[in-house]
Amino acid sequence: MIADAVRQLDADHDRAVAAVYVLQTGGEVAAKQIAAGWPTISRLGKTRALDALKRLALSHDAALDALIQAARSDDEDLRDKALQTLRQLGRRGERALAALIADPAVGDLAAQLLARADPDFALLPLLDAMAERDGANRPALRAALAVALQRSVRDPDAKLLAWLRKEPAVSAVASASMALIGLAAQRAPMTSFVAYGALRSEDFPSTWRLLQCAADAGPSGEIDRWVQSHVDGPEEWMLRQAAVEASAARGHRELARAALKDTSPRVRASAASVLSGDDGSMLERATLARRDPWPMVRAAAVSSLRNEGDALAVVVASVDDSMSQVRAAAIEVLTPSPHDEGWDRIHRRLRARDEWPRVTAAAIDYVVAHCRADAAEALFRVVMRAAPGNALTEDLNNAARAIEALRALGSQEALAIVEQLRGTEGLPPTLKMGLEQPLAEDSRCARTAP
Repeated sequence: MIADAVRQLDADHDRAVAAVYVLQTGGEVAAKQIAAGWPTISRLGKTRALDALKRLALSHDAALDALIQAARSDDEDLRDKALQTLRQLGRRGERALAALIADPAVGDLAAQLLARADPDFALLPLLDAMAERDGANRPALRAALAVALQRSVRDPDAKLLAWLRKEPAVSAVASASMALIGLAAQRAPMTSFVAYGALRSEDFPSTWRLLQCAADAGPSGEIDRWVQSHVDGPEEWMLRQAAVEASAARGHRELARAALKDTSPRVRASAASVLSGDDGSMLERATLARRDPWPMVRAAAVSSLRNEGDALAVVVASVDDSMSQVRAAAIEVLTPSPHDEGWDRIHRRLRARDEWPRVTAAAIDYVVAHCRADAAEALFRVVMRAAPGNALTEDLNNAARAIEALRALGSQEALAIVEQLRGTEGLPPTLKMGLEQPLAEDSRCARTAP
């Protein structure tokens, strides 16, 4: 009867339903026969068998083995249903999910399910999977570990440190450390993980991950010295950049001063950013803002001068930089400032039809922040750039910003332009709608209002 029921799983609906009922009550014999016949059962039959296997797997290992086979299926629907069935089986199903984590084909999904079903149980299987071949390079395992740690209630730190005492591979420790970034409750084990890896790391991926984690780790002279050794030591620029950012995050940003002369523009840019407000490097950053051959470095250096009044002239001059990235950065620095220095240059940028959209957007923000009523005519020009039927998306976005700026200015000229725009032919409907929307009180320039 059991063997016939297994064959009937591929039959029509009524006979298949009857077969599932027989198999559900067939005990160990049914579990073994389904597992044995699994390779020959059709996809539809396998899907039908899941209902029987769900009950049988509570007591019989053969049924659990069949569910594991189903979870490894190439058929996405069957695989997902099998994984969900395992999740519903309590601890037996969780052990099966744990066994599947190491399988690169289905392990990422199993890891996510297990982390949510039983986060306390999931911790060690996830950590052990990272120590398997290529496990350190599976982002999904790190994501699942982070979820499990956030949901764990039974001393997750003890589990993390117990795993570390088994002296896992540095690659696994570095990968696990990435999962701890941002988890304040796990700062102590994070510090232990980074310190452990710092003494042993030799390959690029592990070192890069550990340097990123060092920024989040707790106080440790050992970690500080290791980070410092990478500020100007490694050949790979990514390691030097990560070390610069980590040293600043750990309260030692003065170590980044030497990196302002690094051969890599990305390292120089990062050094300039982390040194914002550092009196000892202001002159050098101001020099980078005007003379560095790379625009990304000039832009980062300009942004780093945001709160340094002595460098105001450098920021103002950068509004006319040859690269839009730097011009936008300069205007963004000047926008929250209490003075109007640089407005003439910014006004020219706002009126320039060939200006890059990101610079125009920054200039519009400046106008509103400083309530520049004399920008009304230039804002009208920005709106009219969106009138042609082939206007770019960036032009439309800036036109919408310009309309809001005109309404915020509230001057007689600005309000007259708004009325003119309401009757202008060819203006896109979305912009017409913007002309009618209510303006928030806190976005008005009261001192320029009529």
